[in-house]
Amino acid sequence: MEASLPQDEQSHANKDTKCILPWIHQYGDLSGQYGLCCFTLNHDGNLFGKGLSPLAAFNSEEIKSARLEMLKGNQPKACKVCYDWEEEEIESHRQRMNQRFQNYSKLYNTTLEDGTVKTPPVYLDFRFGNLCNFSCRMCGSYASSSWSKEDKHHGTLKQDAPNSYDPWTEDEKFWNDIEMIKTHIRVLYFAGGEPFVQEGHYKMLQFLVDNNCSKNIDLSYNTNLSYKGSFKGYDIEKLWSSFKSIDLWPSIEGFDEKAEYGRKGLDITLFKKNAERFSKYITSYSLVSSIYSITSNIELIKWIKIHKKSFNITNLVNPPYQSTTILPTDLKKDIIQKYRLQIFEIQDLSEHETKDIIGSLKYMNSRDDSHLQKRFKQVNTRSDLYRNESFEATFPELSEWYKNI
Repeated sequence: MEASLPQDEQSHANKDTKCILPWIHQYGDLSGQYGLCCFTLNHDGNLFGKGLSPLAAFNSEEIKSARLEMLKGNQPKACKVCYDWEEEEIESHRQRMNQRFQNYSKLYNTTLEDGTVKTPPVYLDFRFGNLCNFSCRMCGSYASSSWSKEDKHHGTLKQDAPNSYDPWTEDEKFWNDIEMIKTHIRVLYFAGGEPFVQEGHYKMLQFLVDNNCSKNIDLSYNTNLSYKGSFKGYDIEKLWSSFKSIDLWPSIEGFDEKAEYGRKGLDITLFKKNAERFSKYITSYSLVSSIYSITSNIELIKWIKIHKKSFNITNLVNPPYQSTTILPTDLKKDIIQKYRLQIFEIQDLSEHETKDIIGSLKYMNSRDDSHLQKRFKQVNTRSDLYRNESFEATFPELSEWYKNI
């Protein structure tokens, strides 16, 4: 029966641990597993359900348990990253999603006693494999096919391992469930790999257009914005014309040569050209605050605001040795001072953007992870040698520190 949580459990439901996503959202990982969302990292069993269909996974024991924990006012272990950010007064993905989808909060009261939700997911995020034309420093072959050759060279990937994989595009159970819920879908989010070079992404769009469902659906993308033209006969802008709205969140961190260093494959000239081409679809840029971007994100933010766009900043937490928290205290102070001096040159910063900038600096200062510096240099130097690049030449402001690690 509906809305049947015991009274003692209902009394805890006013605690602010709830996230709307387990009630409306389905996340399908690159490996064919499921998670509560893309922020639940693959540690301690946070991914689950390999082989299940999307609808079976939506009411799996893992997701039902998370719903019940949240309704009791508890914090599911898989969601630790969001609660930790909130403890540090940094806006979390949970808070952003609760704000964005606040109209769905009534679903909390329809949860069955065992955690089941009878309504289907309306927000889908399925990753159509690891095919990608970039090999970003913070990534790896698990999420980028372009990384595979380098990982095999380093011995971190078996020589006979496939360079690319895609668990969803040819999966019959997946498409059977999409057929069942097609009229309920309201939001599709695409990320990578790189969606602009993934056939499953185009197949999904074409399916919804052909079934006259697209007009009710908002599309959102996290993309490296390296689009060079039509893909296997698909015209992306023609497909987009049938959907309710298109929202591109180009991924970029750092500026100019620093961005190209952190995102191997990035042509910053092409990126800026496509930023103009797709300007009407771009609302916000997705920035990551990491060891590769923290010293030049302020210049990137200036460029974004000159073009009258917004941005969001996410703090890199994995791999931890690339986090800004590994920097020594004196460099952290220098970076904070740089931001203090330059932030006043930026026009029209929103309250949210200002909070994100401050949040990235607060996160950098939140702890001392200097014990990870040697690991950072070991991994980074290995890639420098393979790619014929130089951290010290690209980041002169960090070169003395790097040299002495």
